[in-house]
Amino acid sequence: MAESKTTFNIFVTGGSESAGLAAVKTLLANGHRVTAATGDAEGALAIRQTGALPVYPDLTREGEVLSSLRMANAEVLVHAAPQIFGGLPQVDFADAACLVQSSQTVLRAAKAHGLRQVIVISFACLYQADHGEAAAEGSPNVHDSDYEPMLAAEAAWLESGLNVSVIRAGYIYGGRSMATDALAQRIKQSRPLQDGPRPASWIHEDDLAAAIAALIEADDDQARGEIINVAADKPQSPNDFASGLSHALGLDAPSLAKPGLMARLRGEDRRGKLLKREIIIDSGKIKGKYGWQARYADAAQGLEATTLVWRMREASNPADFYNVYEDKAAAAIAAFKHERALPAPITEEKPPAKVVEKAAPAKASAPPSSDGPTPWNEDEAKREERRRRALERKAKRAAKRAAGG
Repeated sequence: MAESKTTFNIFVTGGSESAGLAAVKTLLANGHRVTAATGDAEGALAIRQTGALPVYPDLTREGEVLSSLRMANAEVLVHAAPQIFGGLPQVDFADAACLVQSSQTVLRAAKAHGLRQVIVISFACLYQADHGEAAAEGSPNVHDSDYEPMLAAEAAWLESGLNVSVIRAGYIYGGRSMATDALAQRIKQSRPLQDGPRPASWIHEDDLAAAIAALIEADDDQARGEIINVAADKPQSPNDFASGLSHALGLDAPSLAKPGLMARLRGEDRRGKLLKREIIIDSGKIKGKYGWQARYADAAQGLEATTLVWRMREASNPADFYNVYEDKAAAAIAAFKHERALPAPITEEKPPAKVVEKAAPAKASAPPSSDGPTPWNEDEAKREERRRRALERKAKRAAKRAAGG
């Protein structure tokens, strides 16, 4: 009889976007129990649609992170929150200074809780560019103040004493990536993109998620403290990537522009430096040691999958999750004995039904005049009086109900 695969309780930071959400889906599909952190209700809905349990810790507050780890009974931590600093080079980057604070906080919570394994997302741009050669694990790091916060955050994890694998990924793109969506919007608006002619490594979010799963499920239980490169097989320039995205959207190639006079006077920012660099990494280690292979060998294939996700998202209504589909997270919440009640189902308001007024019945014509009352005349008068009094009583009861009496 085949031995069953070991499964774990896994906690994912940054679990509602890009590689984090892709990792949640992949790990759930492989039988693991997943709790994922997010910052808003929309992210929680995305996590719940996968069947995982969403939580809302502030990653800069150690107590909140530790409470979430303990609630999830976490054995493995996937720290995917840094992915927002490894987006596309054509899109403005967030300030990496906060990366150090959040990484230190999550690290302290992880050490206090105790974990079997930690996977941390980092970036290929931390290697020093070597013309014509792909950087392998152990290649020299870049020497630039713009990258010091990223290197400091990475070093803190590697020196923590925990069983840590740091993934240095190529530029992360995909249908759940805010950076990819922002680049698509620039292309749709016919806004020129800054020129980036040098080749670089890329990775689709689903392939990065598969690499995370491969590291967690490896039969190697020894402490690692290692860096692992993960990227697709075929590098290409940011210019070619943007052209490929434009083609997948059914649009003409985007226009390219050099930095303007004011940009040159202010000096190069990190985005400008990235677009000038050649950043290619070798993923041979994870392929040989852990059996990982990229599903999307080049960005052209991955961009087709990206636009398919966007089309599916545009065609769906999030409220249908509550109204039509089974809420898989309810079972997860019950399994974790989470006491907070689920939100009430979201239902679409239906327009009030039109009231069709019925025409009042025609009154019976008065009988012909006579010298005295006839039996018909007397009976009709009594019936009209009874109807009038009944309507008065009904109106009084309705007024009392409306007044709350």
